[in-house]
Order: sequence, then structure tokens, then C-alpha cells
Amino acid sequence: MKKEKIDKLKQELSLKYPHIKFIGLLGTGNHGVAFALPEGKALKLTSDSQEVFVCNALQGHHCKYLCNIESMGDFYSVSEERMYTWIIMEQLYKSSEQKWVNDAFNDFRHAWFSLFPDSSLCKFLTWSDLWSIYKNKELAKINRCIMLCKNYISHINDDEDTFIKFSNKQISTRIHNVSVFFEFIENAYDELFSICPEGRIDLNEGNFMFDKTGNLKVLDMQTFM
Repeated sequence: MKKEKIDKLKQELSLKYPHIKFIGLLGTGNHGVAFALPEGKALKLTSDSQEVFVCNALQGHHCKYLCNIESMGDFYSVSEERMYTWIIMEQLYKSSEQKWVNDAFNDFRHAWFSLFPDSSLCKFLTWSDLWSIYKNKELAKINRCIMLCKNYISHINDDEDTFIKFSNKQISTRIHNVSVFFEFIENAYDELFSICPEGRIDLNEGNFMFDKTGNLKVLDMQTFM
């Protein structure tokens, strides 16, 4: 989203909601823009109906693994002639812990989509297959994937294409971190399904950050459709 469009949207929001104080731009995406607010909150403006559906279900819940949603409302942009939904939520942050989260996420993704074939389908998994595994709590598959991931990391120095060799301590830490991340995703999905059975986690690297007390949380969720 171009700066001119962001500035126009911010101006329109400020005119309609003069009590809201915008203190900075957090980011933009395909469906909208997010601004920082005081008191550790953020305002997200989105046109993604799937995201709106899940956020509406989460609204008012105090979540341990998912970003808390405080309030929501509709907003019509005159300049763009389109309807948005504004969402006030807790602000999540990147921290000094971010690297291990990103690395663990990449190992998690590699394990599911490169190491774990679904023999019943005779193919590798899709995002839809992965959603179904967590939805149906197929623990045997989850535990198998964790085992494959740990084995892959344990023998990562055996790969001739590996440019940088890892110490035993680095390998041990990496195995620990991905184990923590697997557990986090399972808990996050359990929490999401208990509130919004149709919800899914948007499994992208930038969607895992920390709240102000240092707890890892999921930033972005949508419906499975």
C-alpha cells in the first residue's frame, strides 16, 4: 500500500474517530494497514472477510497463545470507495528472542512440507492437510513429524550441501527450539478451535511475535475456506 493511500486512510480515520491517537505505522499488507496506538494497542484496518470472521469470534477473550482482540467496527473509506473493518487489538512485538522463533518456524515448515509424506495420499502435505491434522488432533502424525524434524537437525552436518557446520550445542539448541515451537502451534490451535472452530493460523514467519510480557503469540488468523 502506497504512502499516499496510507496517509489518506489515517486522515479519514482521525476525522471519524478523533479520540483515537495514532502514534506510528506498524505495517501494511494485501488487505489493509496497521497503526500503533497508546497503551500497547494497535489498530488494524482490513478488508479481509476471513480475518474479520475470526477476530469477531476472538473479541473479548483473553487468549494465552493468540493475539487479544479488544473491539471492532466498520469503516467506509470515501477516498477508496470501499468498506473496511477496524480492529483494535493488543500490539505484539519482535524481541531479542525473534531469531529462534523464525528459525524454529522454518524447521517446522520444512518438516511438514519436505520431510513428512502422507502415504495415504501418495503426496506431500498442503496447508489444508496440515490444518486438518491439527483440527482432528492426529497426534500420531504430529509426533512422527517431530521425530523426522529432530532426526533431520541431528544429522544436518551430514549434508554435503551444508555450507556452515553446526556445533553439538547449536544442534541441541535447535532441536529444543523446534520442539517448543511444535508445542506452541498445537496449543495455539487448541485455543483457536475452542473459540472459533473454523479458524486457521496464517503460518507465515512474520505472524509469530511476543506480547509485552514476553509470551509468544500468533498475530494473524483467518477462516479455513
